[in-house]
Amino acid sequence: MRPQQIFNLWSLLRNTRRPSAEIKALQEEKLRRLIAHAYANVTYYRELFDSHKIKPEDIRTAEDLRHLPVTTKKDLWQWPLRDRMAANIDRADCRVFATSGTTGIPLLTCFARHDSTMMNFGWLRAFLQSGMKPWEKSTAFIGRKDVKTGKAWYEYFGLWRRQEISAWESPDVWVEKLSRWKPSVLMGYVMTLKILAESAPELKKRGVTPRLIFHSSAVLDAPSRKHLSRALDSRIIDMYGSDEAGCIAWECETCSGYHLSSDLLAVEILKDRQPVAPGEEGEVVLTNLHSYAMPFIRYKQEDVVTLSARAPQCGRGFPLLEKIQGRIDDFIIGRSGRRFSPHPFYHGLDSVAGVRRWRMIQEKDRSLRVEVVLAPERKDTGAAEILANIKGLVGGEVEVRVEPVPAIDVDPGTKYRTVSSKVQGG
Repeated sequence: MRPQQIFNLWSLLRNTRRPSAEIKALQEEKLRRLIAHAYANVTYYRELFDSHKIKPEDIRTAEDLRHLPVTTKKDLWQWPLRDRMAANIDRADCRVFATSGTTGIPLLTCFARHDSTMMNFGWLRAFLQSGMKPWEKSTAFIGRKDVKTGKAWYEYFGLWRRQEISAWESPDVWVEKLSRWKPSVLMGYVMTLKILAESAPELKKRGVTPRLIFHSSAVLDAPSRKHLSRALDSRIIDMYGSDEAGCIAWECETCSGYHLSSDLLAVEILKDRQPVAPGEEGEVVLTNLHSYAMPFIRYKQEDVVTLSARAPQCGRGFPLLEKIQGRIDDFIIGRSGRRFSPHPFYHGLDSVAGVRRWRMIQEKDRSLRVEVVLAPERKDTGAAEILANIKGLVGGEVEVRVEPVPAIDVDPGTKYRTVSSKVQGG
């Protein structure tokens, strides 16, 4: 870790003890820099500002953001990548991700290395604040097929040692790998962790006794939390984040809520385009203050949360969320009764070029229907690639058919489900 990176991490940790007024001042200083940069270097934002007769200097505080329209994933997707990226940043020096989240609309995101590091530090801070120790070994369940096998330099000194396990592999493989690694900390998606919990007796017999479990992605409901805590005999900590924003908020047991990362993000919670009152539900609209390569300014996250009316009791100056309602998915059930976590299915579609929106429905006969809107030139090749990806995941357990469709209608009054099952137990 370079001296500047050490200083940046130290600064983020120090911010947890700053009063809220200082955090707000820091947030607004970062906001003004990002706004000026986006207007000068990003075609999408320059045209957005100009079309609404807004100048960068009009945005001085987080409250001033209301003068700008909200940007959705679909808005960004309709613009060429070059017009969404900063002209003064080389894409070759960026880290690139693809995500569809709650919308089923894949979006390519690019982050300069510095900004990507700051977002990683945001997660790291949340882990540290939740009780994880730098010398504890962790295992992260990821949706990708390819996992990290090499070591970072600091791992050779016994710090932040991390194992990755692909959710594409079978639970038997998970158990074997965990038995060899014996982590103190697990990280994963609730549906994957539920499948893992079925092997809890075998894990305990083999000496796998994780102390902490960090959950992220989708909704961690109370029954699931209780079940995982009992089965794996671990403390469960919920995290709220996204590829576009990093760690948006993390759970604080002292405050019985989630602290917003206000030094990294400007988060608005809106209903009918107006800020909600404390205690009310609203949609998350965020500005990532460390998104210089591809700025996210007033970006609609497609999640609903409840703003807390309570002040923090733990000494941290970050405001609180009361409740988070994120993505809701089902298990996919195989012929043998094997349950597949939805997590890897996202990567099986988001990585395919030309995908504009998708959803996956398991019928009562256990067949899997994948509806996908594809770019015209990718209608055949894209569908074949998706079919190969999904079959590579489920094998002969599930009959899969991919159906290119012209559009997927979304009922604005209901929660959009990218993965759903009509099978009992799904």
